[in-house]
Amino acid sequence: MNTSKLIIAFFVSLSLFTTSMFAEVISTKQLLHKTAAISSIDSFLNKQEVQAKLAALGVSNDNIQARLASLTEEELSQISHKIDTLPAGAGAGGIIGVIVFIFLVLLVTDILGYTKVYSFTRSVQ
Repeated sequence: MNTSKLIIAFFVSLSLFTTSMFAEVISTKQLLHKTAAISSIDSFLNKQEVQAKLAALGVSNDNIQARLASLTEEELSQISHKIDTLPAGAGAGGIIGVIVFIFLVLLVTDILGYTKVYSFTRSVQ
């Protein structure tokens, strides 16, 4: 009696912890979309500036290819879409804002007499 309950519990636990794999036919549209995304990413990665930056960061080409191979179709299309739509130098607005802020802080402290950075704020005597 206990053996049959143990066997049933074993098979139930196996069915709970296994995943089912479903095979389906891939349409030509899906295949072309995936290959277009991969070619878009590859063309971006083959740019000299990108390769120089990746080399400076210590990322090897083999590592990149292995990671690309492990991405799903949805992830590939998201990356491809971001490459196509994000403007180059999009983070420059923050840098310019910081520079303007520092300039204004130094200008105000120079006018108030706390610093002597700019010569045009000093009065001529």
